[in-house]
Amino acid sequence: MQEHDVAIFRGAALPSVVCGVLAIGVAALLGGVPGALSALLGAAVVLGCFGLGQWAVIAVSRWNKDLFLAANLLGFVVKMAVLGILLVTLGQSPLMAGLDDQAFVYSALACVLVWLGGQVRAISKAKILHVDPDETSGGT
Repeated sequence: MQEHDVAIFRGAALPSVVCGVLAIGVAALLGGVPGALSALLGAAVVLGCFGLGQWAVIAVSRWNKDLFLAANLLGFVVKMAVLGILLVTLGQSPLMAGLDDQAFVYSALACVLVWLGGQVRAISKAKILHVDPDETSGGT
């Protein structure tokens, strides 16, 4: 991985982990153990989906830099589809029977928003050239 890839991943993942821990704490205060477990599950689903998606984009861009934008767009669509499928599937599964639906949804939503915000902030702070300078043309 390149330096800026690590910085962008860290800039998105660390605030999201902190948000997940805070969501678990708030859900534990408001909903007890079922609320805390629901928030943990919501944060884990989001962090897993977005973490794997970011890793896939980094791997594709390392393989072929020209596919970076396409990989990001496809990765976002796949992440949203996987999250939607997981939310529908988990909502109907017996795993969620004893858990708090609202704690799950709100913690997942908060982690998604914090991940995207952290990613935007990290990308805006990264010093990434958008165009590779042509080394053969010289300075003229």
